[in-house]
Amino acid sequence: MKIPSVLAVAVLAVAAQQSVAAVSCASMKSVQVAGAKITLAENVTPNPEWKLPPSVFTGPTALPGPRSTKVPFCRVALTIGKENHVEVWLPRSWNGAFQGVGNGGLSGGLNYPWMADALAGGFATASTDTGHHTDDFFDTSWITGYPDRVLDFGHRAHHQMAVAAKQVVAKYYEKPSRKAYFNGCSSGGWQGLTEAQKYPEDYDGIVVGAPAINFVRLQARSLLEQQADTREPDGYVTAELGKLLVSAAVAKCDAYDGVKDGVIDDPRACDFDPGELQCKDGNTKGCLKAAEVKRAKWLYAQNKTPKGLKLYPGMALGAPPTTAVPGLDPRHPADMAVLLMLQEPRPSISYKNFDPDTHIPMLEQRFGADLSAMNPDLSAFKARGGKLILYHGWADQLLSPYSTIDYYQSVQQKMGPAQQQDFMTLFMAPGMWHCVGGPGPDRFDAVGAVMKWVEQGEAPTQLIASHVTDGKLDRTRPLCAWPKVAKYKGTGSTDDAASFTCVAPKST
Repeated sequence: MKIPSVLAVAVLAVAAQQSVAAVSCASMKSVQVAGAKITLAENVTPNPEWKLPPSVFTGPTALPGPRSTKVPFCRVALTIGKENHVEVWLPRSWNGAFQGVGNGGLSGGLNYPWMADALAGGFATASTDTGHHTDDFFDTSWITGYPDRVLDFGHRAHHQMAVAAKQVVAKYYEKPSRKAYFNGCSSGGWQGLTEAQKYPEDYDGIVVGAPAINFVRLQARSLLEQQADTREPDGYVTAELGKLLVSAAVAKCDAYDGVKDGVIDDPRACDFDPGELQCKDGNTKGCLKAAEVKRAKWLYAQNKTPKGLKLYPGMALGAPPTTAVPGLDPRHPADMAVLLMLQEPRPSISYKNFDPDTHIPMLEQRFGADLSAMNPDLSAFKARGGKLILYHGWADQLLSPYSTIDYYQSVQQKMGPAQQQDFMTLFMAPGMWHCVGGPGPDRFDAVGAVMKWVEQGEAPTQLIASHVTDGKLDRTRPLCAWPKVAKYKGTGSTDDAASFTCVAPKST
């Protein structure tokens, strides 16, 4: 099997790597950038590699990714306003395009690994720390007393980055980039949607992975989990029980697509019920107590409040059922949900007294415009020729794939199916965890696909994804444009994408 392109290494981009710097890197230190101050301009000449600087994205808890680069480039650092720190990397051999990259979690740091990926594809690239610094992905200490930081984190910082970085690119090469692209996952995916919604002129093509949108209701779900774990502690679903639920769902539904490969292809068609694991005949091991079954059903469900308010959806079957932040006890109030509790003046809300029917509308009125990115009207982005690719892993253990599907469908309802298909598409990745990893193929070139759409008018109908174990390619599979799914043709290796075709799903 041939290994497909990965992440930002687009064939279209690599083939165009001809432009070279027009001015010296050192001279960039004196360049004027509106609203910003350049603090560093240095040539980076790897010998043979250049180790990426320290940040939350290169630390021991960061996601997999490059930790060095072999590409020579001009490194420009700038500060926008008081504390929005940005770096722009300018390769000596440039493909003519710019790529901004997103962040993750609540982090304050530069996403050097994704910048290195973009650099390897020939892009001029940039990242922002969103106006604050953290040493881990879910630190909230930067929020209290700094309302401007919340605005920066929500949308302002990455817009400022796009504006300033494109000025730096134009100064260095003495011509503007031919096109601008954005690539982000998790809160980076949220940033991408914010760009399309609020700042449609910033980017021509946007790749949005597993976006942390519907942010108020996401935090509300975490509060409701804490609330339930306090009021009904016998129902707490441990990590061990989560693994049991995943294994049982996969065992029942794996082969529903005609291929037994350890992955649920479409969890919507899976009829696994957590009650199938309820303890019987006095057994207490390898099963769930009645209270745990009740909680598991709630965690996987698409719930509403007693008054009919739609809550943040549960995880898909085949993924762990909780949104709890890694490394933090979901029964403890000091987790991700405190983001909404630390504003000034502080609302008198805690997980103990949280009432979703009362507090969600109040919090959305207060924070929704800056923190939710749920606006389905993308007409301005479409009108200027923008193209957007959404993707989400069905086995995402942190953010519900149903949230992304809900947003995609809200755009369809707002703009109409024909209008939407002209500029936006969605790919669901069976067996993929949050942004990366999992038993399903998780490596694909969405940036290359959006570039071809923007620059050649070729709308993507599928992405070829690969899975690698211990450095060895062991599976490829097509990811199909929503709502289609991959179906085995009946011949050929079930680990080869060529053995599958994209078809309409069975009714779910």
